[in-house]
Amino acid sequence: MQQAVRDSLIAFMAATAQSQAEVTKEAQKAGIAHAQANDDGSKYRGRKPTFSPEQFRLVRDLLNQGIAVASIAKTTGLNRQSVYRIQAEPDRQLAALATWYPTESAEKPSLR
Repeated sequence: MQQAVRDSLIAFMAATAQSQAEVTKEAQKAGIAHAQANDDGSKYRGRKPTFSPEQFRLVRDLLNQGIAVASIAKTTGLNRQSVYRIQAEPDRQLAALATWYPTESAEKPSLR
């Protein structure tokens, strides 16, 4: 009998926690949507890039030279996934940099 009560209590607590997590996630989505709709460019900028504008320029230069991604990652101190992301979507990464570093990315490095 005690085990049945304990199991039902654990199941109830798990269901409550899952419900709370879903409510929190929905509230977060609503907050992000509101911030994006009423944003002047300073409130919601998305996730900060894992690389600086200088690292972006260096990665683009090294990729254009045909150097391997793993070598570029070691040289720049970035993760390989960051290098792959820059390689696959340079325009999107440049836009993210411009959002987070507006004065530094005003020089607009070439995307060759």
